[in-house]
Amino acid sequence: MASHSEFGAKTDAGEVLAAFPAGVKGKVVLITGVSPNGLGAALAHSLATEKPKLLILTGRTASKVEAVAKDISVPGVEVRVVLFDISSFGSIAKAVEEINGFAEPSIDIIFNNAGVMNVPERRLSADGFELHLATNYLGLALLTNSLLPKIKKSNAGRIVNVVSNGYALSPFRFSDYNFDDVKDLPEDEQPSKEACAAFGIPFGLGYIPPVAYGQSKTAAMLYTLELADRLKGSNATAISVMPGVIETDLWREMPTEAVKGILSMLPVKTATQGIATMLVAALDAKLKESGGAYLEDCQVTDVQPFAKDKNKAEKLWQLTEELTGKKFTV
Repeated sequence: MASHSEFGAKTDAGEVLAAFPAGVKGKVVLITGVSPNGLGAALAHSLATEKPKLLILTGRTASKVEAVAKDISVPGVEVRVVLFDISSFGSIAKAVEEINGFAEPSIDIIFNNAGVMNVPERRLSADGFELHLATNYLGLALLTNSLLPKIKKSNAGRIVNVVSNGYALSPFRFSDYNFDDVKDLPEDEQPSKEACAAFGIPFGLGYIPPVAYGQSKTAAMLYTLELADRLKGSNATAISVMPGVIETDLWREMPTEAVKGILSMLPVKTATQGIATMLVAALDAKLKESGGAYLEDCQVTDVQPFAKDKNKAEKLWQLTEELTGKKFTV
């Protein structure tokens, strides 16, 4: 469990940083998915006030990442930009080579914040994988495991994987992870009828954008669980985080009226409230005991059985090695 039980949905970044005053100073921090008006930018600005040694800001679009980097001007805080496409294995490999070439021997915190949501039509990545899966999970796992040697050299390495309560829409579909228009699925891989009804989403076995998004987040949570287990005995661990509902560019693929409708029905957080849970996951030393946990509203929260199934987590780890073509050595 987290060390500050008083933290909750309304807690903001400033309160968390004040609670862990030495958590960021002198650290090397990497943030993926950085763009203006997004959680990555809010995170970078908040962290910069605490005097990290180095902020590594990453993203796909140079103008967006560089705009955030140029807006950070804190004496003694170095900012570097690394550009790559998190959905492309080749692009990730080049970024890893660049980052591993940095003189700093370790990375203390990595925030895997990059993501896509509700892509209206099924699209494949450059490597042939459904885009939610490629971006929100496969790229996240490949990047993280490729940087693990640097993360493990930290005195307290922390991997923060941004997920969503939308995971509840779908277990991981081992039989059809790419949504190849399969006509049947094992019952334990089918979308949750209850969650679909709760979210107002049609039930079906084919490509449904929120279901594809949900599957990718379930995958990230299972990966986090397995990674944390394999990191036991080291100085590092991994945590899954649900920031909350925040109006950012992540909603760009959805029709404006649909976004307005969703935001009117759900409690909406500010960006600084959203990143509060991410900061708790990164800075709270007590959470080392809860590696692989899922945090929501700054507290460890239970999840659906399919998102914490150890057998499925191990099976997914092995499948991920096959799909990425890389042996994940921890």
